Amino acid sequence: MSKKSFIVLLLFLVMGLSGGLVALHPESPGSPAAHAAAAAAPPAPETPASTWTAPDQVAALERAKETVPFVDAVMDECKLCRQMRLRETGLGTKDIKHSYFVLNSPIINAVEDHYGPVRFMHSKHAAQIQDCAMCHHFRPLGADASETTRCSACHQEAFRKDHPERIGLKAAYHQQCMECHRDMNQGPVDCIGCHNKNVPEHKDKIQLAANPTPFEVTEECLRCHKAAGQDMLKTAHWLLKGPSPFTLGHRKEVEIGKATIATNNF
Repeated sequence: MSKKSFIVLLLFLVMGLSGGLVALHPESPGSPAAHAAAAAAPPAPETPASTWTAPDQVAALERAKETVPFVDAVMDECKLCRQMRLRETGLGTKDIKHSYFVLNSPIINAVEDHYGPVRFMHSKHAAQIQDCAMCHHFRPLGADASETTRCSACHQEAFRKDHPERIGLKAAYHQQCMECHRDMNQGPVDCIGCHNKNVPEHKDKIQLAANPTPFEVTEECLRCHKAAGQDMLKTAHWLLKGPSPFTLGHRKEVEIGKATIATNNF
């Protein structure tokens, strides 16, 4: 046997011997003991996937919580003069600081909260209208005041005694948006076109004892929904009455109905 063949054979023997020794070692990853320990070990807890949130949405929701200081006095200028002045200054979409808003003012929610907030694409509207004065129709009085202050700076609570001529924030939103949508024949003009219905959490409003009767549940519902209860009394279900063709001899007698024999208790 040549010297080279002998060295190769020796390497194969050493490698095979080492592999066998490692496999027989009780702590080796490939040993039977290691396989049994891995099977008996509890599964590793899964790492929950991180929930992604849109940065623009988070920032808009935070801005919506803010209540800006009330603007007491505004610059006295006609609409045409303001339009011309803003165009001369070159104010446009490039000057927009926030391109997206969530209209969810605490001023409005303090009075009523029947609908969800409105998602308002500020930059999209500005680019299409090309007239900042259309919405920002007044400028706060003061040399350092912003030309495009928020709606909620001038319009806050309705029927303010110090400024009875100004409408409230809710009316300002609706008047500005809906009238513009009608004039341009674009955009929604109804409630659910802009809002999602905001169903309140009833568990915080219902006042019922444990195991209430059906009559107690109905009474509790009618405590808030009185108009709905009156409407139900005019429905076909409640006023169900009329001749039955299945009576004996087809006498067309009223056998079943709320007006005669009630078949249920609601």
